[in-house]
Amino acid sequence: MAKIELNDFIRYGELFEIYGKLLSDERQNIMTMYFAFNMTLAEISDEKKISRQAVLDSITKSCEKLEEYEKVLNILKIKNKLKEMKNTKTLEETKRKVDEILGDM
Repeated sequence: MAKIELNDFIRYGELFEIYGKLLSDERQNIMTMYFAFNMTLAEISDEKKISRQAVLDSITKSCEKLEEYEKVLNILKIKNKLKEMKNTKTLEETKRKVDEILGDM
C-alpha cells in the first residue's frame, strides 16, 4: 500500500471504528495512532521501536483485514444506506431503501 488517499483514509477510519476490535491489540494500537491520532509512520516507528516498514506492513495488513470483514458483513455499507434512508421523502422511497438493505444481508 502506498500513500493512503483522503477518501481511503476516511473509509479505513470508518472500517476501523466498526471492526477494529477484531484486530490484534498491537494492530489496534498502531491503527489508532495512525487513524485517530494522525501520527506519521516515523512517529509510530519511534514510539513502538520498530521499523517504518513494519509499521507500514501492519497498517497495510490491517486495512486488508478490515476490507475482508466488510466484504462479508457489509456493516459500513448498511450504515451508509441507513443514513441515506433518513433523507427519504416518501414511504415508497423508504421501502425501496429497506429492500436494498435487506438484499445486502
